[in-house]
Amino acid sequence: MHVAQTLLWLSLAGQPSAPQTEPLCVNRAPCALLNVLPAGQDARGVSLSVKHLSLGWMETEAGTRFVGQKFTASGRQEHKAPGKAQCEVREWWLQQEGKADQLLLSLCGDGQGAVREETASAGANHFIYSQSGVRRNAPWSIDRSIQLSPLLPASTIQRTQRISRTTKKEKSEGETWEFDKMSGEVVRAPSDCRSGTESSTERLLPYLPKLQVDAAYLGGGWKQTGFRRGEGECHLVARTYLQGEDKVRDAQDASLRVLLVPDNALMLEVLDEKVTGPSANWHDDDHLEIWLGEQPPQDLSDCGPPTDDQAPKQWLIRLADAKVFPGFGAPEQALRVERAPLPGKEGYRLKVQLPPGLFRGISVVYNDSDGGKGTDSRIATSALTPGRPETLNPVYFIRPEQASCSVRDGLLTAVRTEIKAMPDQAVLQMQ
Repeated sequence: MHVAQTLLWLSLAGQPSAPQTEPLCVNRAPCALLNVLPAGQDARGVSLSVKHLSLGWMETEAGTRFVGQKFTASGRQEHKAPGKAQCEVREWWLQQEGKADQLLLSLCGDGQGAVREETASAGANHFIYSQSGVRRNAPWSIDRSIQLSPLLPASTIQRTQRISRTTKKEKSEGETWEFDKMSGEVVRAPSDCRSGTESSTERLLPYLPKLQVDAAYLGGGWKQTGFRRGEGECHLVARTYLQGEDKVRDAQDASLRVLLVPDNALMLEVLDEKVTGPSANWHDDDHLEIWLGEQPPQDLSDCGPPTDDQAPKQWLIRLADAKVFPGFGAPEQALRVERAPLPGKEGYRLKVQLPPGLFRGISVVYNDSDGGKGTDSRIATSALTPGRPETLNPVYFIRPEQASCSVRDGLLTAVRTEIKAMPDQAVLQMQ
């Protein structure tokens, strides 16, 4: 469960302190320490705290230029001047014994525009900053959190609400990403269609992560390297049964794990203790479906048929010999597939080189045919509807400065990158 849901976050109310006693306020008037937020302890048991400073007001245009860094003493005044476009200056600083104070967040807010409320809280070695407001009559909120010691990216949660044009009922949508689990999802409410009706179902779209991996892994190490399970995993697990869930005994019978890496390569791990094929008809054999779309699935409507530019392409890969067959959309470009058996002959690892291009929607399906007479079960990375691009998995692009996948103890493992920031540079950079 996400840290923001499992911890009792402390409110902004804290112990006020006289400005002259606060070292962070020296030679920075106007400056006042509003409160100190206890933030738990680091792994060594050292106490952490977050200081919240108020630094007066300044002209909005000038204040905007300082957001994301420590505000200087010039240009600020204690009270807001009437009739001028001004913003309120605030900073949050991490304090821990034996280390220099680190700026976490600096803002200059004018209370105008879409943002109506801002809060900050801390606890259990995390800092979370929340914004909420109304945009185009739709309430929205976003929570951003970081781990404090060491400084690591933690999570982002976005939520929006809107009123359906057809049913006049409230709809909820959102996007989440958790770096500690290397997973997230997009939730999309039923679309309002031009016909005056509403599409039938809500869409829950798990993100497919795209991460940097070790060069040695891509160069051939993947053949001997498995995906780490549980804590530290950096792949997407297929959990949606499109057919025959009752016919799958356990994960060894049929399971699928997927990771997207740079240079458009899909790394797959298929567990299946009985691989069927090759036969005269690939439909009767164990095989994979690769679905690719160029547009983000979460941005597409589920009303009516997709346009030619939106329509996905499908390839099929027979597991027994890695032979590729064109599928939906009659793709002309080929996939290059390499394959290596899992220990104990319980399935295969595959490296699938995708065609050139930027694919923002990708789904993978495994078709298991234990009897060799057609598909018994289909397990997928999303609730895929064939030919529907809005049901593919959206790709979550992770920068190397956020996280990567590295081989640790023989397994491909997620490694969050420690945030490197100068003491006077804010760790949370607001866009």
